[in-house]
Amino acid sequence: MVNDMSQWESQEEHEFNCTILAGNLWISTVDDFLSALKAIAHTYRVTIQALDANLLAGEEHLQAAVQKALRALKRKKTITSDLGMEILLYASGRRQIERALEMGVRAGEHKVAVVIVDETGAKDLEVVAEEVRRKIGIAEISLQDWESDLEKDAHKRERIKDFFSISRDELSAVGEQKLKMLVLERVALVDVLK
Repeated sequence: MVNDMSQWESQEEHEFNCTILAGNLWISTVDDFLSALKAIAHTYRVTIQALDANLLAGEEHLQAAVQKALRALKRKKTITSDLGMEILLYASGRRQIERALEMGVRAGEHKVAVVIVDETGAKDLEVVAEEVRRKIGIAEISLQDWESDLEKDAHKRERIKDFFSISRDELSAVGEQKLKMLVLERVALVDVLK
């Protein structure tokens, strides 16, 4: 799945390109996998961040994390000096790097989301996405399938509730179908906690 979110506009009118690849992937060693992504990012002068898709509440969750990280970068209010790590922090809904790293990838077969971000808004990210596909061998899934995982997969919902510390009381107040909304609230609260 490629979702080209070219020229998203954040609240500050800052344009940027962003593409997401999501799918199943075998990672033999995390270091080699991350080195391959880092080399591609360096070549094309973009940011590439890989995340455990089973801890993401869909595309909107990842979009919100990217937008918040870019806004923090623009305002010089980042927690880290690395945009990829900043995206991971916002996606995790926490300021602690150690906790955010739990959303990263692990060795073995997993469902992953790889986000490619161009801060300038000028690059053709499909070229970068093709290079990522070629280097890492991701078996992509459609955006609809990724989004429907949250509705269909009870195990994924439980993992997300646990990871984001979403209580039964919270879910009772808003309803189980609002799980994504509660996750997005956690992403937004990272700015408040700074």
